[in-house]
Amino acid sequence: MKRISAITLMLLLAFVACNSSEKKEEVTKKKSVKEVKEKQNPELVASMKRGKDVYTNFCVSCHLPNGKGVINTFPPLAKSDYLMNNRIESIKSIKYGQSGEITVNGVKYNGVMTPLGLEDNEIADVMNYITNSWGNTNDELITEKEVSEIEQ
Repeated sequence: MKRISAITLMLLLAFVACNSSEKKEEVTKKKSVKEVKEKQNPELVASMKRGKDVYTNFCVSCHLPNGKGVINTFPPLAKSDYLMNNRIESIKSIKYGQSGEITVNGVKYNGVMTPLGLEDNEIADVMNYITNSWGNTNDELITEKEVSEIEQ
């Protein structure tokens, strides 16, 4: 009986150790991907940091800290097909506001987003942040110049 318990304990410890090393490896991979990205485009990283502050001050109350929004009320930004496939329209929504029906991840939204009064550089920064957060990936830097050229 003691032998069986000892074997069971050893197997359990081996499993925990393996599982723990896999998690450490996964965390290391995530860190190394982030470090590579930071080294590749420091301008994007700086913009995203500023954009996070803009998001926290202007967007978080509707779209939430996790970017998931509120179903049928405020569309998600996390893993958002609309955001990632409609760059100009997304910039326009932040710059000029949004009304009318849009479909995000298969769900229809028909609310109103008022203009936030942000400067073009703030819009570029928040777009860089949201298009690179919560499962979104965008290596193409959104610039103040690009935002300034978008008209209503």
